[in-house]
Amino acid sequence: MLISTFVRRTAPVEREAAIARSAEAIRRHSDQNILIEAGPAPVIDRLAGLPGRPPGGPLDSWTFVAKDMIDVAGLPTTRGSLLYGRHPALESAPCVEKLEAAGALLVGKSNQHEFAWGITSENPHWGDVGNPRHPHLTPGGSSGGTGAALAAGIARFGLGTDTGGSVRIPAACCGVVGLRPRAGMVSEEGVAPLAPAFDVVGPMATTVADLARVWEVLASERVEPARSLAGWVVGVVEGGDWADAFTKLGAELRDFALPYEIGEHYRTILGAQARRVHEGTYPVNADRYSEGVRRKLDAAAGVEPAQYAAAVAGLAAARAAFAERMAGVDLLIMPTLGGPAPRVGCDEAAVRAEVTRFTAVISALGLPALAIGDLQLVGREEAVVLRAGLAREALGEPIPEPR
Repeated sequence: MLISTFVRRTAPVEREAAIARSAEAIRRHSDQNILIEAGPAPVIDRLAGLPGRPPGGPLDSWTFVAKDMIDVAGLPTTRGSLLYGRHPALESAPCVEKLEAAGALLVGKSNQHEFAWGITSENPHWGDVGNPRHPHLTPGGSSGGTGAALAAGIARFGLGTDTGGSVRIPAACCGVVGLRPRAGMVSEEGVAPLAPAFDVVGPMATTVADLARVWEVLASERVEPARSLAGWVVGVVEGGDWADAFTKLGAELRDFALPYEIGEHYRTILGAQARRVHEGTYPVNADRYSEGVRRKLDAAAGVEPAQYAAAVAGLAAARAAFAERMAGVDLLIMPTLGGPAPRVGCDEAAVRAEVTRFTAVISALGLPALAIGDLQLVGREEAVVLRAGLAREALGEPIPEPR
């Protein structure tokens, strides 16, 4: 069935154009394993069958993808693995329902790193996700399919999950933007876990303006754009290359250091929780896991309750101490990536610690962070980082490229 034939019967002109753009982009990038579904036909058929929605929602005819950790009614949730997805989800996650109620059109489920535990989205089960803008680089992970879908023009925005950088790293690698919100700001119902202490759902888009609009729907809060940052104090963490824009906006800049030592508590908690998440399937089904995830699960074995409790207490103390240090500072700026973006075919285990050097610390601190490519803005509230990002974008500043 021709796209133009069915869309005219079921959608206004804007919706027809949006679906046609997505379908064409899927065709152009069909060899990059960006979506779990192969080719545009499943997408076209599903969008053709959508019930008519009245026009005028805040995201009317905006296309989006959802990472395949997130349930969508009628579609499988594979978690990027071979163990899940035999049956379609019965209900959509509330975060998906909110977006669809606002008029957004779900294109499909985006591919990812297996079980959302990795930074390359090279997936032995569903195919390695390609990077449409930088073919020599991976798209980052674990929400690499979402970042790639935006870079390819398959969707206008998308949903990812972020535990230690899984929204922000793909934003940097693919040249888009992504928000890691605070825990609880977006419902995690209907979203498969990795490590619940640090898991969040976060939106991604190609501009900060689009991201802010999506955030307003997800969080039901208004983001007021800032014309300047006069009176703001901005802490600079190894991010001097991008500081000039904040000076132009009127901010006062200060050097600032992150508490990298918090990483020990973070890794203990993440590994122990991930091991519990997989206790029903690992190691009994070890042969259905990739070698990379097996290594991570094996490394996380043996965390005793006392060790876990000490890590939880240490994390809480480190967060409290950092909050005191950050008093009087409105915003932190730093690179998103702690080193060069992961290359195609790299040893993920060898580069993971360096790449996540900044993102993992921010996850451990529980602070909201906005990745504008390879620039990361961190504050106390989502509206703060979005306002700063909008102000920078209004200057015409480009999205920083990955290294």
